[in-house]
Amino acid sequence: MSAIDYSKPARSKQTRHKSRHIARLSSIPVFGRSKLLSRIQSVAAQSAPGRRYPQMMAFLEVSKWLVPYFRDVFHKNARYRTYPTGESGVFPAGSPSSALRVAVAADWGTGTLESEQVAANIKAGKPHFTLHLGDVYHLGDAQEIEENCLGQTTKNYGGVAWPFGSRGSFALMGNHEMYSGGQGYYERFLPKLGLLHGDGTVKSQQYAGFFCLETEHWILLGLDTGYHSGGIPLLGAIPGVNTIPALNVDARFDDKMLKWLKATMDVVQPKTGAKKTVIVMTHHQPLSSFEQYYTKPAQQLADLGILDGQEFVWLYGHEHRLTIYRKQEVVEGLVAYPRCIGHGGMPVSVSKLRKPDEKVLYYDPRVHAIDVEHPKTKVGYNGHLMLILEGDRLTIEYHDIVKNRVLLTETFRQGPGGELEHTCSKAAERGLKTGR
Repeated sequence: MSAIDYSKPARSKQTRHKSRHIARLSSIPVFGRSKLLSRIQSVAAQSAPGRRYPQMMAFLEVSKWLVPYFRDVFHKNARYRTYPTGESGVFPAGSPSSALRVAVAADWGTGTLESEQVAANIKAGKPHFTLHLGDVYHLGDAQEIEENCLGQTTKNYGGVAWPFGSRGSFALMGNHEMYSGGQGYYERFLPKLGLLHGDGTVKSQQYAGFFCLETEHWILLGLDTGYHSGGIPLLGAIPGVNTIPALNVDARFDDKMLKWLKATMDVVQPKTGAKKTVIVMTHHQPLSSFEQYYTKPAQQLADLGILDGQEFVWLYGHEHRLTIYRKQEVVEGLVAYPRCIGHGGMPVSVSKLRKPDEKVLYYDPRVHAIDVEHPKTKVGYNGHLMLILEGDRLTIEYHDIVKNRVLLTETFRQGPGGELEHTCSKAAERGLKTGR
């Protein structure tokens, strides 16, 4: 496909992809991340490309969404899955002749033109591994996994395929996959994921919604906040409600995963000498300067004690924007470099700080017209990032959707006392702003 040119935005009604307008409704405060709207969006997304007012028409087609919606409300979630006997959930990344390249995107599974362009940009970087941090829209059921992740074409739309790395691919679960109970993610997506043979077949499967990718110097932890985030319709996005565990919207780590995490770190982290540096990846945000966030997983990590005295990088999505934060004590005793990268495929929320915020190192405030027919409807820019692991040095490149340009480059290396030595440089002409 040819690169997107936002000076001449695509006409949504003429594209083979799912409507970015329908996807954009997920950014509506409170209601946008509800099961009810997701069910209506799912119906609208299957409408013919030329249909007028697809959202309104989908709402009027009550029979297509009302019964399935109540089925969603009262459905039984998929059983929480861990790794079977003989499978540890620890995947060796190997030792390439040059640097190890790991592409990461979040909130990518939309089936939009942007998601296909981001996938093409990822493939152009020739990554050894690709990691998706969750959210397949709008319900993450089996059909949408097939269409938005595995490239299955429907009557009205072409499918979009998640780009696999040459050595493997892994994915976390978001709240949207749990709106349908998680079965689609577990049964359709996970069997395709893990370490791969050269022909793309699975060599060592990712059986659960969490994993550890290990190198000589680095530990990449993909941790599941999605399973306990589906909750009761409408409640999950109401400020303050996500602190109530009984409602199952607090994005907490499951006890089974915590047990795995403790045992895994006891094995992969050296008992003597320098510790390996950790990159934590979740779907939900532990910190935000723009909207509500989830402190429970951070507190669970602190209570577990596996990162005591050690700074780490925390990558996450859920918010549809790009924000790079300064080093933070996320909760007492847990020091991280938080990075929000939820701009993978969803029409990106317009980012504007209400007041100066010292926590924000850089964020992306740029906007463009969503398409040529709607020049006044503005959204932000999509993208992905590339982790480049070379010995004990980590370089992170933040890639823009436009011509795969690099917006920002930063490097990390562990210091002698567990702290991270950090340097950062941005491309001056790209438009990123600081929080000051």
